[in-house]
Amino acid sequence: MTDGIDSQHERNDPDVDTSGNASDDTSGDSDAEALLDALVEGGVVSIDSETTAVTTTAAFEDTRSVYHDSYADASAERFHGSVAEVFDLDSTDAAAERVDDLGVTREEFVGYLAIDAHLDRSPSTATLARMAHVVSELRPGTPVPDAVVELDDGSYEEFVSSHDRAIVTVWKHHCDPCEAMKDDIEDILAAVPEGVAVGGLDGEDSPKFRRATDIDAAPALALFADGDLREAFTGRATPDRVAAACTEVYEDGDGA
Repeated sequence: MTDGIDSQHERNDPDVDTSGNASDDTSGDSDAEALLDALVEGGVVSIDSETTAVTTTAAFEDTRSVYHDSYADASAERFHGSVAEVFDLDSTDAAAERVDDLGVTREEFVGYLAIDAHLDRSPSTATLARMAHVVSELRPGTPVPDAVVELDDGSYEEFVSSHDRAIVTVWKHHCDPCEAMKDDIEDILAAVPEGVAVGGLDGEDSPKFRRATDIDAAPALALFADGDLREAFTGRATPDRVAAACTEVYEDGDGA
């Protein structure tokens, strides 16, 4: 798990303008707005109605993860070969030169392929490239399920200190065990004793919490009593595993 960087943008953030014009250029703003609208309509990004924060959708992230798995760690030769094939270049050497000249990142290439696959109708190559640049600077929404209180590095300490007993769950994007836990979230929460508050945070965006709890993977659970960490474990948490941990900490231990 690596430290995350908050790259969410607001709708009026000039970083969203990939037209190459200044942010106060009317034509540039119009083009960027149309590009963003197309991404929203295609289900690639969503805009929060209250904060105007722009994030990629969960459905698009599922599509992107397929291409990310294929190209994130691919050799340079395979990466350049794929670029040559997609853009109909003569050779991998030509592709390598083009990548260097334009400063194309693997993340942008993955985004290009994922957007093309995700949209019902393919835009032009130039438009797809601009879309990929925009999307490469965005992040998905929170991986924390709605059923628990969303926390972060700035709020988890108050959460655990203001409850006699509290559990903080740790989540991550592109995490199969996390998704499996979300499918079981109702049963998992039913296994938590009454009176135990349950929150959750994005582990990649919470380095302070990870250092404090020595948690380095997701999913994970940290059980607190009277503001102190009593137990923490990583890996998929089944209802039975959660019930056993709660019994040990809150009934058998001194956290009752």
